[in-house]
Amino acid sequence: MIKFNIPPYTGREEQYMMEAVRAHKICGDGEFTKKCSQWIEEQTRTAKALLTTSCTHATEMAALLADIQPGDEVIMPSYTFVSTADAFVLRGATVVFVDIRPDTMNIDENLIEEAVTAKTRAIVPVHYAGVSCEMDRIMDIARRYDLCVIEDAAQGVMSSYKGQALGTIGDFGCYSFHETKNYSMGEGGAILIKDPGAVERAEIIREKGGRTAANSGAGRSPNTPGSIWGPPICRAI
Repeated sequence: MIKFNIPPYTGREEQYMMEAVRAHKICGDGEFTKKCSQWIEEQTRTAKALLTTSCTHATEMAALLADIQPGDEVIMPSYTFVSTADAFVLRGATVVFVDIRPDTMNIDENLIEEAVTAKTRAIVPVHYAGVSCEMDRIMDIARRYDLCVIEDAAQGVMSSYKGQALGTIGDFGCYSFHETKNYSMGEGGAILIKDPGAVERAEIIREKGGRTAANSGAGRSPNTPGSIWGPPICRAI
């Protein structure tokens, strides 16, 4: 029998977990989390990479950062994982599905513009199997209609489009580190933020209202929805 996937194991995992335990920091944003975030930022040249518990949570954060509201419309491919749509449905938006290309299984960029209405607020290209969508065309449409672009790059870690890392082309990018993905920590994800001006708000949302990732206990905002978005440190090794 051919297994669907085999979780990677390098032999250092147990050592790193014990280092985290001995450092008395296993709740997240410890030394390994910082190293992982820094590595992603260096490799992708994004302004900021924040680790999350999943790509689902990264996409939910992106929906909040994009200020998606009830009644808004969000364009995405008809072929994707349910979490891609759920993140925006949770905000009260209407998902507008666009058919895919048979050669790449990605959203057909030639059909996006006809799906745009006065209510459209965002486009969510999904880079299926790490194969890039036609981002030049998508970004052109987004610029002309003043739309946010949120890349679902769950399967696209270390893939690129014309030399630019997937997840860094749009306003926000979402990575997955699920056991089945090309980079795995069992469960986990990351949100990539292009605009440095959006980093502080992203940290507040990720910390469930805490002012900064480094000072999560210093105050809370009653208007900031919360969820468990920060990664346990053992998932960042």
